[in-house]
Parts: sequence; structure tokens; C-alpha cells
Amino acid sequence: MDTRVIGAVGDIGSGKDEVLKYLNSKYGIPYISTGDIVRQIAEDEGSESTRENLETISKRCFRDLGKGCFVRIASNEIIKKGWKIAGISGIRSPDDVAVMKEMFVDNFILIRVDIKDPAVRFERIRLRHEERDPDTYEQFQAQDKKEEEVFRIKTTSGMADYNLNNDGSVQDLHREIDRLVSEKKLLEN
Repeated sequence: MDTRVIGAVGDIGSGKDEVLKYLNSKYGIPYISTGDIVRQIAEDEGSESTRENLETISKRCFRDLGKGCFVRIASNEIIKKGWKIAGISGIRSPDDVAVMKEMFVDNFILIRVDIKDPAVRFERIRLRHEERDPDTYEQFQAQDKKEEEVFRIKTTSGMADYNLNNDGSVQDLHREIDRLVSEKKLLEN
């Protein structure tokens, strides 16, 4: 497969989507969010996009379609569209990475997005005002813990090819992305 796919992994609110949005806006790289796939299923079923509902849908799909099903759906969509380079947001589990490696071999690049202080992540997700996000720091911590138990994000993050620190401003993150693109020739096949 000669399609190059860039995936982003990180904790809730770490900036995974921002990395792919920036690659799209600056470099024209299209991307698919696995979260959008799950939210579309919820909408099609008439369910609200609460974190609880999305988790229920995810578990059902994993049971019925296998672990890694959402990245497989996203990957098949990328192939169907004929994109030569694309991104996938929402790589979470080692199973997701296994699917990506199976489908794209060495043309899959995984970027870990980190924020050292969980309180910073919480404040940033509060600013996005999405229905699925927690209202309190305690709910956020519980959500973080549950995500780790279900997806093993720390293990998946350890599989990343590159790391981006997102402790600073969005402009700092963009400069880090530009540096990574330039130094690692990220967009070249």
C-alpha cells in the first residue's frame, strides 16, 4: 500500500484533533476522526452523543465487528477515496495500531500528543463545550481512568513514532508540527 497515514494518539483533551486539523489546513492533508464515526452511529440511532452512549456503541461495535473496527472503517474510507496521504484521529488501543500496521505497514506513522498536567487538559476541553465532556475535574479524572482501562492509551502512546508536546499555546503546537514535518520529512512517501 503506497498510502501514507498519520495517526494521533493521546489522552482526552491532549490535542490529537488539533494536530490533524492543522495538517489539513496548512498542508492540505485530509483526515478522518474515529470519534466522528462513533458519533455518526449515535446520530443514526437517535442517541445523544454523551460519553456514556458513545462508550456503549463502541463496546457493541468491538464485540460485533472486532477490536480496531473504527480505524479499519476509517482506513477503508481513505483507500476508497484514493488519498495518497491522510490522517486518522482517535487511534487509542494497541489493537488500533495493529490494524494500521497490517493495512499500511511502514506507511503508518503514529504521533503521540502529550500534555504533562491533566488540569490543563481539563481546562482545554471545557473550552470546547462538547456534549460528551465532563463538567467537573472529578468526572474528568474518572473518564481519564476509564479510557485508560478500556483502551490502554499509555501502551498505545508507547508505540508512537514521534512525540509532540502540547503544554504551550496552540501556536507552539503548530510550530512543533511544522518542525516535525520538516525534520522527519513526514509528508514524503
